[in-house]
Amino acid sequence: MSTNPGQPVIPSAAARIGRWIVPGIPRGWTWIPDFGIQKRAEGVVPSNVSLREDVLLAGNRLELYIRAQIAIMNRTFVEPMIAGPLPSQFPGADEAAMLMLRHRPMHQVSVFQVQHYLRAGNWIGIATLTTLESELLQVRPDFDQFMNVLRIEPQQI
Repeated sequence: MSTNPGQPVIPSAAARIGRWIVPGIPRGWTWIPDFGIQKRAEGVVPSNVSLREDVLLAGNRLELYIRAQIAIMNRTFVEPMIAGPLPSQFPGADEAAMLMLRHRPMHQVSVFQVQHYLRAGNWIGIATLTTLESELLQVRPDFDQFMNVLRIEPQQI
């Protein structure tokens, strides 16, 4: 995949992270192999979108996985503000949901995360936008665009 921001890629050359297929990235963002994408701005902590995978160990409900993640967030962050999860849709997913998290790490700057959780069989995909709260309105349209082109590989049977 080209690391040139904003350049669409042909499907056969799409970047991948596990089952995630990344056919293109928003203008101004950079591809980071085995991680996702990042947008740097002058004098600001970079915003990024990470793509991760997990396996649903029991049952077939995304809700149970997300509840466990919320419990981890509540133990990890000081006074996190969590909204959701809200059901959503994603091509190729059996279930999808979005969760938003706001927290303040060590430098007391508000960090905002938008997390999309997908379930396809027992595969879990997590796409997470992490940005400063002050940058959210600027980067959220790019994140939404990225989510619209992002795909998951169908499970091999």
